[in-house]
Amino acid sequence: MTPLNQQIQPTLQKKNVLQDVAPPAKLSGKEIVYKYIVFLPLFIVSISIAMTVAYINIRYKVPIYSASISLLIKDDKSSRGGGEDLISENLTSYKKKTNLANEIELIKSSSMIGRVVRILNLNWTYYNEGNIKRVELYGNTTIHANWVELKDSSTGANLIIVRKREKIYIEYGPNRYKPISNGDIVEYPFGKMRVFFDPNEIIKDNKYIISYQPTIVAAGVIGSALQIRQLSKETTILSLAISLEVPQKGKDILNTLVNVYNDVNVEDKNKIVDNTIKFIDKQLDILTIDLGKIEDDLQRFNQNNGVLPLESQATLEAGKTVELQEKIASQNVKLDIVKSIKEYVSTPQKKYDIIVTPLDIEDVTLAGLISQYNTTLLKRADWIKSSTINHPTTKQLENQIEKIRVGIIENLNNLTKNYTSINRAFQSQSDKFSSSLNSIPPKERQHLEILRQRGIKEKEYLFLLQKREESEITRASTIGNSIPVDPAVSGGRVSPDVNNIYRTAFVIGFLIPIIFIYLLDLLNDKIIVRNDIARVTTAPIIGEVAHHSSQNRVLVVSNKDRSVLAEQFRILRTNIGFLLGPNVKSPVLLVSSSIAGEGKTFCSMNLAAVWGIAGKKTVILELDLRKPKIAKSLGLINEKGITHFMLGQVNAEDIPIPIPNTENLYIVPAGIIPPNPSEMIMDPRMGEFISYLKTVFDLIIIDSAPVGLVSDSKIIAQLADATIYIVRQRFTVKKQLPFINELYTQNLLPSIGILVNDVKIGGINSYYGYGYGYGYGYSYNYSYNYRYGSDRITIWTKVKALFKI
Repeated sequence: MTPLNQQIQPTLQKKNVLQDVAPPAKLSGKEIVYKYIVFLPLFIVSISIAMTVAYINIRYKVPIYSASISLLIKDDKSSRGGGEDLISENLTSYKKKTNLANEIELIKSSSMIGRVVRILNLNWTYYNEGNIKRVELYGNTTIHANWVELKDSSTGANLIIVRKREKIYIEYGPNRYKPISNGDIVEYPFGKMRVFFDPNEIIKDNKYIISYQPTIVAAGVIGSALQIRQLSKETTILSLAISLEVPQKGKDILNTLVNVYNDVNVEDKNKIVDNTIKFIDKQLDILTIDLGKIEDDLQRFNQNNGVLPLESQATLEAGKTVELQEKIASQNVKLDIVKSIKEYVSTPQKKYDIIVTPLDIEDVTLAGLISQYNTTLLKRADWIKSSTINHPTTKQLENQIEKIRVGIIENLNNLTKNYTSINRAFQSQSDKFSSSLNSIPPKERQHLEILRQRGIKEKEYLFLLQKREESEITRASTIGNSIPVDPAVSGGRVSPDVNNIYRTAFVIGFLIPIIFIYLLDLLNDKIIVRNDIARVTTAPIIGEVAHHSSQNRVLVVSNKDRSVLAEQFRILRTNIGFLLGPNVKSPVLLVSSSIAGEGKTFCSMNLAAVWGIAGKKTVILELDLRKPKIAKSLGLINEKGITHFMLGQVNAEDIPIPIPNTENLYIVPAGIIPPNPSEMIMDPRMGEFISYLKTVFDLIIIDSAPVGLVSDSKIIAQLADATIYIVRQRFTVKKQLPFINELYTQNLLPSIGILVNDVKIGGINSYYGYGYGYGYGYSYNYSYNYRYGSDRITIWTKVKALFKI
């Protein structure tokens, strides 16, 4: 006895039982697994296709290799020479601090990479394009080109060289060729290109592509492939990596980029020193002229007057005067420096040049302003290298520079007033000492004045010479602020990532069937599993009839038949007994369904046959007067039937016809198709006819019209004791089930019991659900294991049953 019988017998003890049905159980883990296992061939095909596509992708994709280098960025103090501290700190008050974010942007800037492009001649790239893929030629190749004449450097150019037979051509388009030889010049509207190649390296039918790109385009391509990151927050080491088709090309780019970065850094630092040297040279030229004039004056004075002896008092007074004059000269130098700085800052052409002074600036405010001014100027210079002049950040820095410049000018004006005031005080003291020297002869006084002026100019000249020497030492000792930890190395192939591609392909190939199965379930509106019925209607399910492979099935139940279908109809017979109860004599069973095609006729005939072989005299009434099928399927053509009786053309006892080769089984044909079936069924003679049949037969089965389409079944239901409502798996739509539940709960049909027809137990449409069908369903195909010997079930048999559709 199947699990269905074990469940239904206790619930059918009385008529109209099973009013409350337990909620449908959720799918178990095993059922979910089997739900997808039945689609195993689809999974195999999908994964196979995905893995094949992955293999083709790997086979024909150009590999990409990585190269990397680690760059240590030193702070600015550790990258300066010994004398630079004097220039950068004492002269300019500029102290640069390392900002790794700025350094990264500087390294990635187009101007920086553009230098690399020009050094390595990366404007030109060469490719060998075969039938499968294109390979870049770099390094060991004789194919190269250069411009003999280039009018527009912002335009790119491509040239394709092919070998056809024994000659080499330039390909201009499909089937358009022009012969070319080594060293020939190819003309373009914007220039002339000379092409060099070794004819022996040109393989037949391969295409050799010479591609020229402007520097900015080539730099953009390299910049997009370049990745720079800080190794950790605790270090100032940057990791530079680039991924290209040729490993050596990547290493050359990184090594050259590091060298170019250091060169630019040195040039940036030397700007301060170079400006300082220019300023000192300008001041030295002026002092040289002044000293020359003083020496000429002293020489003429000595020639005209000779050397004059000085009195001790005159010497003392003269010494004090000289000391004051030196202080005044010192103040004048400071005033000159202030005026020079003011003139320098106020010159529009030098608006973005660094301020340098050959002397220490005593004023703290001015020193701070100059340091802030120089710092902002260098920030702007660094930013422009990786951006544009019109960028908002550039404009912001320029506004800051202008504000600082105005502040410097105001401070310089204040210093000018202070130095002038101090100078006046010194001059007043000097005048007092000068008045005491009036008693000294004029010639001696004139000689002392000349010597004093010469001493002042000599001290200033020696000081500037010392500063210039320090600047030259600083320039010679300036080094870059970075060093590569190791030379660039190749990190191996990064694309295609074989493992990741195969892994992704496997996942995609695995997910596609899952999505497909999910969509099938989502879009399916047919009854598939038993829960589809149980969750909508409370009407009891009294039996299932398995799928039959024969297309012309009529009577499948016979006396000695032990097939699955025969056993299922026997089970149905037992369950109907519980549905009717023990006190019903000669019961009348109404067989109906929602729509046509659900198997009413098949189930009616075989249900009657299974009662007949049990010794019960059974008759089938073909009351589907609109579309009768039973008589026609049995070959009973033009037989007198129900309509003839209703018209009074035949007697009731003359209508039942025995069915050949089947014991105790009779049929009452429909007869001719009437124009008014419903009215004919409502005729009182129909009740009389049913009453007569009850006196002759043990069981009366009425095959009626679909209740969901016409009202015939509801009319005849008044004469029936129970209703067998047929639903068909994979055919009846789910939206019809609420109608069945309405018929059951409102007692519109007597004692409804649902019979599920055309049930598939195994495969993807298993009626009992995935997993359960595998556990029980395969034995249904083998007569409930009633066979013996060589017919025992093998593993292969189970596999075939599992994948049965």
